Parts: sequence; structure tokens; C-alpha cells
Amino acid sequence: MKMIQLDRYLPELSTLYSFYRYSEVAFSDPQLRQDITKDESTTMIQTILPFLKENHDRPDNWQQIFAQEIEKKVNNDIETGLGVLRRQVLEASHSIFEKYLCHVVRVYYHTFPQLLMESEKNLPFRVVAELKDNSSIFDYAVNKEVEHFSRRNLQEKKDYLAKYLKQTRQAQVWTYDGEKLWKDIDMKRQAIVHREEIPEISHDYLRRAINCLQKIMMFIAIFAQIDQGVRFKWGVLSDYIKSQKNPKLR
Repeated sequence: MKMIQLDRYLPELSTLYSFYRYSEVAFSDPQLRQDITKDESTTMIQTILPFLKENHDRPDNWQQIFAQEIEKKVNNDIETGLGVLRRQVLEASHSIFEKYLCHVVRVYYHTFPQLLMESEKNLPFRVVAELKDNSSIFDYAVNKEVEHFSRRNLQEKKDYLAKYLKQTRQAQVWTYDGEKLWKDIDMKRQAIVHREEIPEISHDYLRRAINCLQKIMMFIAIFAQIDQGVRFKWGVLSDYIKSQKNPKLR
């Protein structure tokens, strides 16, 4: 609870992007497209065969003509499907990123319990009686704070990290290639989930978006260790990064 588990969240983004790349490469194979077309044509013909008109009402090469139409459909479905997959990968990456931010907040509360003193929420006596011991009460309070944090929008989460967790290196952490790409990623995610007009996500945009989220996640962990002594875990990397000797909220 007192260490940022970067190795738990960061690889998930890499896996999502790799899966998309594998799908893109696989579907670029002409042989695979032919195999899919053949399977779909065979299945479709077997399904509709009992309902077709008599032979004299259709050309002799009707199955070939039908297969050509199926091929067009397969190619269109693949291109459309890859676009849908890019949007789903972006949405999933955004969700993983927000779960990571909640994880960071939880680590900070366990490292710096005094943060709870800044909370304006009240703990009902009934809850205190039900929980009985202090550790349970503390865990309950932390869970409530993290739950409240999770309902904030991304801009509010970013501001919360700066104000309450004293993460002051906002410009270094949240800037990607000189721009605030995270804002555009967040807007596109909102559009994918809530709006009728669905944004088009290109391969290049997906790559940049995932790189941006990974960079923010890494820098949050690195600067937490350097500036405040909140350790993170990601292979052996954390052992080579400078750290405050004793955790200090500042």
C-alpha cells in the first residue's frame, strides 16, 4: 500500500497497443482475407441455398459472383473493425490510466495518513461502531476518499494531485511533445462513450495517445520517489532512480 505499482498498470497499455498491432498486421495478409471470405461464402451459401430460385433464374457462375460480394463485405468489415478496435483500445487505455491515478492516491494516503485531516467528509458513528478497530476505520476512510476521487473528471484529478498530493511538476509530467495531448485524449474518450458523433482514431494517434499516458504514469511515479520518497516498482528501474531517504509530503 506504500509503493506505486507501476509494473502492474504500465504493461497493460503496452499489451493493448501490441494486440492492436498484431490485429492490423494479421488482417493485412491477403491469404487470411481469402480464407475469411471463403469461410463466410460457404456458410452463407449453405444458409440461403434452400431459399434460392430455380437454376434457370440465376447465372451459372452465381456462386462466384456471390463470393465477390462477400469479399467486398469482408474487406469493408476488416477496415471498419480496425477503426472500432482503435477506439476501444483508446477507451480501455484511458480507463487503465484513471485506475492508476486512483492507485497513486491510495498509496499517498497510506504513506501520508495526515492527508485525511484535509478531508471535509464526516464519518457516521454507526460506521465507526460497525468497523470497531482503528485500522478498519482508516481503510474505510481511505476507500471513501479514493472513491470520491475516482468520480472526478480528468482535469479535476490532475488538479487534485497537485493540490493535495503536492505533485508540483505538472508541466513536466502532463506535457507530451510540447502539447497537452491528455486533454484531447480525454475529449475523444468522452465522445466515444457519450456522443453520437464518434471520432475517428488513426493508428498514429493511438500510438501517440498510449505513449502520452505511459509517459504521465512513469513521470508521476518517478517524481513521487525523487521529490517525496514514495517508492515505485517497475522491475529494477526504481533502484536506479534517486529517492528521498524518508517519505516527506511537500
